Amino acid sequence: MLFPNLPHTLNKKKPSEDGDPFLLKLLKDRGNFSYLSDETRIRLNGLKLTAKQDDFRFLHKHLVELWPRILTDAVLQLIRSSKDYDRGNPKMDSFFDAVTLGARELGEVLKGFSEFEGIMYGASPSHYRDHVAHSFRVWIIGQWVLKKCFRRKLSGLGDFDKEISEEEWESMWALVALCHDIGYPLSRIEHINQHARRTLRKQGLISEGDMRFTFRRQMLPFHDTIVRLMASNAVALPQEGQYATHLQNKYYLKLLKSFDRLDHGIVSSLLMSKALVYFLESDFSHDARKPLDSEDARQFLIRREILRAVSSHTCPEIYHLQFNTLPFLLYIVDEVQCWGRPTLEELHHESANIKEASASLNKFNATEVDIEIKTKDDKWNKSQQAHVLNQVLKLRTMLRLAPKRKDYLDNNLLFEVGNKKGDNILRLVLQNRAMQIQIKGFEKEVLDDVPMLKGQTKRFTSS
Repeated sequence: MLFPNLPHTLNKKKPSEDGDPFLLKLLKDRGNFSYLSDETRIRLNGLKLTAKQDDFRFLHKHLVELWPRILTDAVLQLIRSSKDYDRGNPKMDSFFDAVTLGARELGEVLKGFSEFEGIMYGASPSHYRDHVAHSFRVWIIGQWVLKKCFRRKLSGLGDFDKEISEEEWESMWALVALCHDIGYPLSRIEHINQHARRTLRKQGLISEGDMRFTFRRQMLPFHDTIVRLMASNAVALPQEGQYATHLQNKYYLKLLKSFDRLDHGIVSSLLMSKALVYFLESDFSHDARKPLDSEDARQFLIRREILRAVSSHTCPEIYHLQFNTLPFLLYIVDEVQCWGRPTLEELHHESANIKEASASLNKFNATEVDIEIKTKDDKWNKSQQAHVLNQVLKLRTMLRLAPKRKDYLDNNLLFEVGNKKGDNILRLVLQNRAMQIQIKGFEKEVLDDVPMLKGQTKRFTSS
């Protein structure tokens, strides 16, 4: 199964089979996004790309307007899937008002983000990436993978995996994909400060203070509660059908560290939780006096998994032991969609200037991943080689082994990045119960800068 080339490398001879026109075609297919409302569909069907304007960025205004509508549809689908929802009452939806669900409030966050994006790109010269368009690409690509590779069913919720419907997994993915980057502005402030200090100092100006922003102190209990929710699991009690929420300390500490760095993933999760009433209504067993019943526990895990997926995609301390989970799906789709257009988080690699890339997804299931990425560069210089190595090592870090999960060693993964001519190739390989980096055409100085790779790399001459 070949994955279509990603949006940034358009095949002009077959525009309907590649890039954003192809993704728009997928989006308009009712069979791919069955949970979207008729009103949302009418607006989607009105979206058009042309040969000269074949990029989602030309639909920016329309996508900003669609964004909260799609979130509302996804949240309503999750509410309707609740076992407490009276499906026998055809007028049940009359009790729900889109305004009260919070998607519009989150939409205002997105609009502010979109307006601020120009300033952020001022701190990131030479690269432009509209994060609204990016979030739609991630959403559509991930939905396609969810449908084609996993038959609309994922894992990661333990005994409750089978209790989550296809529509719920799809709606969960919509929230994750569309909201995973909305926390960017806060995490980028320091980079803006750095560029301002460097530029203005050359003009003889001395900084008398930087832009400093943080959350209000009154929100500290709220944020801690949400972090605890993301770091908890539902545990069955001796009484049948009763559950408690157990804090997984390893997740808690890692997420706190991520919050201390103001990583945009966890900031995005906190913004989602504050704006969307769906998360404000999360059940959480604070003590043994009020255990959760089976449906409450299921609802808790759905919300937890959405927020954990968004937070973990920028928290390398959290490792992935399954390929068919919401967090891993986000990381992979976000990764392959971004090659050739580095995220703002990679500002220190701007000098690499990697050209646009295409990606092929050859395998993606619970135990096998095979992804090939090819950039348009004829040859990578040392700076580009270091950039590619840095990106692949992020994935390697997230795939490290947990001592109690030795069955994970039987999984197979091939993540390959190469240039157009194949003179430079870097592979991350999980095979035969071992992890290895395979390289071709990389300078010795680049590899020597990474002590952890000594004895763990293998050079090869054929692609």
